[in-house]
Parts: sequence; C-alpha cells; structure tokens
Amino acid sequence: MPSFEPVRAIIRGLNVLQVVSESGPISAADIAKRLKLPQPTVVRIIETLIEAGYVYRQTDDAAFGVTARTKSLSRGFDATSRLVQLAQPHVEALRAEIGWPSNIAVFERDAMVIAYTNRSANGMSIPGRLGARIPLLATGVGIAYLAHLPKDELDTILSRLRKSKDRWDTEDALWTSLHDRISAARKTGYAFADESYLDDVYQSRIWAVAVPIFVGGRVEAAMSSLILRNAGDRKRQLAAVLPALKHTAATISSLLSAEAGIQPADAPAPPSPVRARSRREP
Repeated sequence: MPSFEPVRAIIRGLNVLQVVSESGPISAADIAKRLKLPQPTVVRIIETLIEAGYVYRQTDDAAFGVTARTKSLSRGFDATSRLVQLAQPHVEALRAEIGWPSNIAVFERDAMVIAYTNRSANGMSIPGRLGARIPLLATGVGIAYLAHLPKDELDTILSRLRKSKDRWDTEDALWTSLHDRISAARKTGYAFADESYLDDVYQSRIWAVAVPIFVGGRVEAAMSSLILRNAGDRKRQLAAVLPALKHTAATISSLLSAEAGIQPADAPAPPSPVRARSRREP
C-alpha cells in the first residue's frame, strides 16, 4: 500500500501525455472522450505539457502531438533489469517446484546473454555467471529465441554469424542441423542445448531444455532449466520439468505484456523455414 494518496493531477497528466503519444496528433476533445475527463481539465493539462516542452500544438490546427523531449523519459529504463525484476520470484518458485536451476537469457547482437541465473543456489553449483555470453546455435535458449523471430530478423542474425570466428558459431554440425532444430522448436515450443557444447562446457554433467519468453507475441528472451544427466531417465525428467517451465515462461510473458500495455498473445505464426546450409555460404 502507498504511504500517501496518489496525486490525481499527476496521474491525469501522465494519462493525457500517453494518449497524445500513442494517438497524436489528436484534439483536446478526443482526448477528453478517450479519458472521460472534462475538456477544460484536458486543455489545462495540455497547456502545462506544452509549457514543459513535452507537447506541441500543430500550426493552424486544434490538434496536439508529442515533442522529441518525451524520449528523455525512457532513458533510465533498462528492459533487461525490469525483465529480471518481474521474473525473479517466478524463476525461484520454479526451482522450488522442479528442484533444478534455471537461466534467463536475452539476445545481444550475436549471442545470448545470461540476465538471471539461480544455478549456483541450493547445492547445485554449475559454472556460469551473470552477463556471460553464450552461443546462439549451440544453446537451447539460442534456438528457442531464433525459432520465433520474423524471417528477416532471423536471416540478418544468421548472416552475421556466418562471418564469426567463434568456435560455436562455426561448427558445421550445428549449421547442418539448424533447420531441423529450429523447426522442432517452432512445433513443440521448446529446444535443447547441443550435446557436444554441453560436453565441452560442463563435462557431460547436465542437459538443458529452453522455452521462449514473449511480449505481446514477440519473442523477447528465453529461459532454460538445467538437469543433471545422472538424475534418471531423460523423458521422465522432461515430462516433469517442461510443463512447469512453460507455465513460468507464460507467466513472465503475461506480466511483461501487461506492463507494456499489450494484450498477451500466443507465439506468432512461424516464419518460413530456414534452409539448411553451410555457414560458409554467402
């Protein structure tokens, strides 16, 4: 509960600014109808926003738009930090439910970056750290992310990876199987990390399954759960872990979508399949 009653004038001012930003140029009368406020109140708020430099009046028109100064209002926003803040309690609840640690990773140019992990908590210490860059083609989070991108964005990223000199961006086996792995991730909604990558990094100790996180139908991140290989039959473990992992990702997706003012949506229709080809093709 807040310590004080909200200042209604500030809330109204922010609501007016949001409407002008989303629908402008727009008249004071239309803003008043949209917000169900008296038009004189809306006019006073608009005049205040004009004086503050956030709104302008169109020449010879009774319509209003936002100025470039409104961009300064988002400079302090860190999407990854907010993602972690919203996701953390749900990722921790997932660990309590399934007994295995999880990562959340976000895309950054040519790799996935670990934004949150609880892999070193509660007695299961696995190498890894916040901010670590992990390969797109060899990890479950990478494939889960790539599989749900629009075709043009996917093609741009793959074109960039073909120029990479990093080992896990250049393995021919990963490129040869890429079409099948992306198609499977689109169909099932989850992806596995490459076994040879796990063998190299974790010395055959674990396997991992990952699912995408969406905001309004657009993939924004991915999360994975890591399971010890000696924990038992993999199909049985997957049956126990995957529903909870998908539910947690869907919960985080809904929270992010709601905060962004976007109606939650299912994953977008899959783009055209990726044609399997060598990374060395132009």
